[in-house]
Amino acid sequence: MLNRRSSILATLLVLLSLLLLFSYGTPAWFGNVSWAIFPLNVQKWKGIWLGAFVHGSWDHLWGNVIALAIFSALFLIQFPKQWLRFWVMQHLLASLLLWLIGNLGMDAQHTGTAHIGASIWVYAFGGFILTAGVMQRTKQSMAIFFLVLLMFGGFFWGLLPVDPKVSWQGHLSGLIVGVCVALWKVKQWLPPIPLEQELHENDDADEGEGLDDPYIHL
Repeated sequence: MLNRRSSILATLLVLLSLLLLFSYGTPAWFGNVSWAIFPLNVQKWKGIWLGAFVHGSWDHLWGNVIALAIFSALFLIQFPKQWLRFWVMQHLLASLLLWLIGNLGMDAQHTGTAHIGASIWVYAFGGFILTAGVMQRTKQSMAIFFLVLLMFGGFFWGLLPVDPKVSWQGHLSGLIVGVCVALWKVKQWLPPIPLEQELHENDDADEGEGLDDPYIHL
């Protein structure tokens, strides 16, 4: 239990540090598109890893921060030791994917569009949580699954090219990576089931099989 609490505390401290980095660093970066993600532009490769930190306004910043904080809390409930590992994985993979597909749906005049903002992380966490709920199908995971759908009903609208100012390619990149990492890692990252609980579940299963056996008459 102590290790579990220490892991949660360490993860929350990392998240808090990340939010402080948002608050401190973003004002100086407003409008500084040189840090953005420019799809398929090799000369501006540094933006691949920095674009998610850049925001165009305070509304843009705090909208992503709040959503990320909520999704992180829901993530920590199920995977208390894996937040930092998942954040690093999704940041690297989703940013690279956005760099590759960021021009998707763009005409020739807009192929140099820059992508900024941490919504790519929000969609990665959301995709992971939703996929984990479908894979686990426990009371807790399904409760979190429906909570995400209820609180973020417009989550999937962000995947459509409705607003030209919104990076739906970034949202799509984050969602794809979140789903793929969940399919790959959820079973590995689940906390082990205590032996007593596992034995109890096996006993219940054995009893259930016996009751359904057509050759046993009570």
